[in-house]
Amino acid sequence: MIKNNNKYKKYMFYSILSFLFFGFGISLQLKAAIGQSVINALAVTLSDTIQLKVGTILNVINSLFFAAYLLLRRSRLNYKDAIQVIATITNGVVINFFLYNVLSIFNIENYFYRVVLYIIGLGIASISLGAVLAIGIIKFPLESLCLTISEVFKKKFTAVRMSFDIIFLVATLIITLLAHTPLQIREGTVISIFLLSTLLGICYEFFKKHLTMEE
Repeated sequence: MIKNNNKYKKYMFYSILSFLFFGFGISLQLKAAIGQSVINALAVTLSDTIQLKVGTILNVINSLFFAAYLLLRRSRLNYKDAIQVIATITNGVVINFFLYNVLSIFNIENYFYRVVLYIIGLGIASISLGAVLAIGIIKFPLESLCLTISEVFKKKFTAVRMSFDIIFLVATLIITLLAHTPLQIREGTVISIFLLSTLLGICYEFFKKHLTMEE
């Protein structure tokens, strides 16, 4: 029992550390300002429109996903739900801290360096997210919601997840046109589409072999 408890604490530490690095990776992508993955593009566009920090916007979006997930699941809250709520809020705080405090002192004007910064951020986010998903203690609201929708309505998970990406894309473009904000669907979006799934898959499989709660 003590051994299992110590192992849980160890992997909880790994999850928290990976989660912090995930927020840092997202912050680097945002700092690069060459376009974002669709959900981050929506968050940045809303941030420009209503003058709230990007991490705060992501907190609101993820909280809505989590609420929808709970409604569809129709079961009582448990300690894993509490962990997910804390993780969701912490993610926004971490992004705000790095983006508006740590990285704000740097000004990168060279386009090539911004592309490199975006790819580095994408790599860090992919590695850390792969570790978080492989350990399985902390889950992300959107992925949890998509999984629940696929189970309840008998739909493929990939189709559900892609549907949300399409919604994010359309919403971002509409808000951009109406509010005349800078376009966030750019080359960074294309880089994310081509690299994120591949990098995440590789990192997830690697950490699944080396970091697991199973004996």
